[in-house]
Amino acid sequence: MTQPLTLMISSRCKDRVEFQGRAQPMSAVRQAMKEALEATRCSEEQIFRVWIHEDEAVSPGDQSSWDTCISHARKADVFLVLYNGNAGWPGSSERLGDQIGICHAEFEAAYNKAPGKVRSIQFPAIAAKPKSPDQRFQAYFERMGVMGATVSTGEQAVEHARQAAVAALLDLARAGVGVAASGSYYAGEALEWARLDYTGRRTVTTKAVVEFLSERFHVRDPSASNTVVIPVAGQAVAFVCDCIPAALSTAAARELVGQPFLRDHLICDGLPRKVAGPVHLIACQKGVIEAQALRQLGFPDAVTVAAPFGVYVADAVQKIQMVFIANCRDETTTRHRVQRFLHWLGEQGEDRLLAERAKSRRRIADLIRKELGF
Repeated sequence: MTQPLTLMISSRCKDRVEFQGRAQPMSAVRQAMKEALEATRCSEEQIFRVWIHEDEAVSPGDQSSWDTCISHARKADVFLVLYNGNAGWPGSSERLGDQIGICHAEFEAAYNKAPGKVRSIQFPAIAAKPKSPDQRFQAYFERMGVMGATVSTGEQAVEHARQAAVAALLDLARAGVGVAASGSYYAGEALEWARLDYTGRRTVTTKAVVEFLSERFHVRDPSASNTVVIPVAGQAVAFVCDCIPAALSTAAARELVGQPFLRDHLICDGLPRKVAGPVHLIACQKGVIEAQALRQLGFPDAVTVAAPFGVYVADAVQKIQMVFIANCRDETTTRHRVQRFLHWLGEQGEDRLLAERAKSRRRIADLIRKELGF
């Protein structure tokens, strides 16, 4: 038996649209769309198997709801976004200021995996506040240039969904889903960043991390510095941001960052006494594994955690902490992965331990400064 293509519908669930003569939540339109698409047949064979978040009674025990949605966005053969400019849920109701909503993250994951599988149906866009998650989503969506039918009612959206899904099927049949999936990061802003030299790529990536942390925690942008002081478990912690602008296996790129913790006593010279740290947050253009992170630290006896955002390394003796954020290919992927690191801290209770290590690291750095006569 031939397996249907998997199709994911992405949108806000609670936003209301005109459907069946009255204002209804988008989830009602999504359900009707799912039924219509799964009823589509070719020689009595089902063509599409549709995934919508409403079908998930519970998420797997080893994944958050966010990670489940991102996984479906990457794996789906066809990705259909019902776009109205709303970036969606920011990942946790307890955290304010996140800059990437779930709709934005799903779209980014699907587009970076295979631009050819992405289709859109566009409702009138909501008004977005400057520098808000919605504004960032709208700017990113426009920059990617994904065309789609413009609709105003749920009925129009359902009808155009059939057309968009069949068009995607035909395009993928011509090109081959495997070929389409091989084009990760070859278009849009990721391509623009790839065209930069090491210095330019390091600059724009570090700037994206600094701006994200500054905006998320309402910190004044330290335009002359890559150090951002943010609250972690009730403690002000300094994060020093940097970038390895190529694969960690490339010595020339890796050595631009080197072992930044050797300068911690100099960094602390400009920090208020009550600020802990620093913690080194390093955005990596390509992937990173635990062995590479440990080589950057310089010795193997340390805590290492490999996670969806990258690798976290902590030395239990000297209290050095380094966070390697993987696959920072453009502004959206960079912000998304830093956001996932911050979520992981809270979700796993690691924020308290990070803050405690950071306080110890500050005391060590101050002792070095004193010994050197600063």
